[in-house]
Formats: sequence, C-alpha cells, structure tokens
Amino acid sequence: MRPHIARIQEAVRRMVADRGPYWAPDPADVYLAERVAALREAGGGDAADRSAAGRHLAEVIVAAVALADGYGIPLQQAFVEASWPADLTEASLWPERPLPLPEAVERLTAAAEPVRRTMAFHRSDARQGSDPDLAALRGLLPDVLRAALAGFASYEELGEQLVRLLESTRGRERAAAESEFDPSRAESVRLIRPIQMETFCPFAQKSVLWGPPSYDEDRSFTDNMKASLPAVRRFLRILDRDVIDGFVYAFPTRVFGDTFDDLAQVFRNFMEFLHRNLTEAAPAGLDPALATDPRWYFVLEGEECFISVFAPCYPHDHSRYMNGVEGHFIFMLQPEAAIVRVLTKDDYHPRSEAIRRRFQDGFQRYPLADLEIDRFLLPLRADDPPVRWYELAPTL
Repeated sequence: MRPHIARIQEAVRRMVADRGPYWAPDPADVYLAERVAALREAGGGDAADRSAAGRHLAEVIVAAVALADGYGIPLQQAFVEASWPADLTEASLWPERPLPLPEAVERLTAAAEPVRRTMAFHRSDARQGSDPDLAALRGLLPDVLRAALAGFASYEELGEQLVRLLESTRGRERAAAESEFDPSRAESVRLIRPIQMETFCPFAQKSVLWGPPSYDEDRSFTDNMKASLPAVRRFLRILDRDVIDGFVYAFPTRVFGDTFDDLAQVFRNFMEFLHRNLTEAAPAGLDPALATDPRWYFVLEGEECFISVFAPCYPHDHSRYMNGVEGHFIFMLQPEAAIVRVLTKDDYHPRSEAIRRRFQDGFQRYPLADLEIDRFLLPLRADDPPVRWYELAPTL
C-alpha cells in the first residue's frame, strides 16, 4: 500500500458518508483533541507502546482529515503549499531512525493546540479580526498530520493502521446525529447539489457549501431563521482565514407556496431578518431608499455578500433554473472573499462577462441589472424589468 494524502482524504470522506462520523456526538476537532490527550497519557517508547499508539495516531489522522473535509480544504494542495510531499511514501518523511514516541507526541500536542483555539473562535460570538493570532485551518491541519506521521516508523505501518481503522467502521451502525450541528452536512447543501453539477458557472462543481439546520415546519419563519444564526455567524467568522464558498438556505414551498409572488415575499422576509440581525444597521430593517443607491452592497458582519435565488418557478431557459430540484426555494449567500479567490481584481469583469456568455451559449440568458439589489431575485423572463421585492412590507 502506497498512502497518498488525497487518497486518504477520499477514503475518510467515503467512510463518513457511509457510516457517519463514528466519533459522534463529539465534533471532529474535539475527538482529535481527545486522541492527542490519550497519546500523552500512553507515554512510553517500547515496541508495545508504539503499537498501541498506532491506533491513536491513525484516529488523529482520520479526525484531522474529516475536519479538513468539513471546511473544504483540499489536503493535497495544502501540503504542496507547505512544501511537503503529498505522496506519503516520500523518503524525506521517513528518517532511518523513527522519532521517539514521546517526542512525536510532544510535536503533535503543539500542532493540535492552534486548531483547538481556532475552532473555539469559530464557535464563539467574537467578531472577525478580534484575535489577530488565529491562523487558517488550511495551514494548521497539515502541521497536525505531519506531526502524526512522525509517530509511525514507516509508511507501511501508517497504511496498516489506517486500513484497520477504516475496516473497523464497517460493522458499526450509522452514527447517531451529532450533538453539535455540522453545517457542511446540512440538508440544503444536499438539495443544491444538482444545481451545482448542472449550472454553467465553471466554479460551481467544486464549491464548498454550508447550510443551517433543516427547516422545522412546526416553528415560525423567524424561529427557523434564529436557529440558523450560530451556523451563519460561524460561516462569516471564518472568512478572514479559511473560505467556504457559500451558505445555502432552503425554504419548503409546501409552507410558503410556490408562486413567484410567494417567492418574492419569502425573500423580502429573509433579507429583512438578516438586515436586522447581522448588519451594522441592526436592529434596523432594510431601507429601500438606501438599498437602491448605486453604491449599496449587502454586508453581513463585515463581509460583502451576493445572494443567488433559485426557485421551481424559474423555467429551463433561465440562469436560476433548479435542474430538477423541487419543493424548495433556495437562497445562496456568496461572500465576496470567495468570489475574488477565483476572479482576481484585474480579471474580475472580463471573466464575469465570460461566465454570463457561458449561460447564454447554453440558451440561458443572463443579463446584468444596473443595481446590486436587483441582481439577487431575478425576474421570470430576461427582458422583464427588475423585481422590486424590497418595496414589499416584511411580514416577520
């Protein structure tokens, strides 16, 4: 067996998709910290200790990889950026004498601490920039993985331990629901997937998306939106370090109706709630006079965001067509930080125009409204005037 970080990441992704996170109800980062603590307690350095530690080290690797999956971090690219080999058989990773286990555990403990601190920040109510010493998970997780590798004597031993660990999950019942909601596994992320795969946007298929808890039809719209706040705030807080490409809401049409007028009212309420809770103007609502200023952009907790609205009422020749997804309105927040990662300042407008031409070449016309606020909820036909949804009275 010749382990490669990309193949390990794919194997962990399959395992979690098949069985769920076997460490539930703990989230992956808490489980990772527990495994590091177990290694410290094991101590020692003889053959028996090293063999017993192999399981803990493999579990650290799986937990770190699962955390990378949840944050959309391609580990092969992260290793390359750190100037480390993604092929884990590379000779430079395996010195002639393996690192003594206590020293390897000390290195791993030091590498895991910044991950704990960053994840604590993500779960907090702190605003972006409030802790300048925080680092991106994309830079921290390779450090954890490299430290865990140092606890193995060879890549063969690494491969054997990972095989045993992955095989041990076969007979497990699917893990119970996590006690902490995982936004990367939200129902809305599953619902939007066909749109991601079929749209003419060249970046959509590889986009990493998060979402809120599933819409609870026994609760009010406002209560459901309140339930989404911890996840969407966490999404916005990570953007000055790691970048998730979008945050997706899904609203069932059996609750709200399925006409275009129904869509416009739900979107008006959606924007009103976000404005009252996540903008600098909070608790003030959305002011149409300000929002129709050509200089206006939608800024949530310091992050400029675009919103794409998809609905079953959009026909097949529309850029917001649902590609077979039914029964929901889907609203996707796209932070500017995610857009400028793929469209740099110099080529932003030419490449944006090229993307719209891709839609038009696919017989889905995509004209660009003059005002930012008119680009969120598009009319049913390309030649229709902008939808003045913001003039509706909110019904929260």
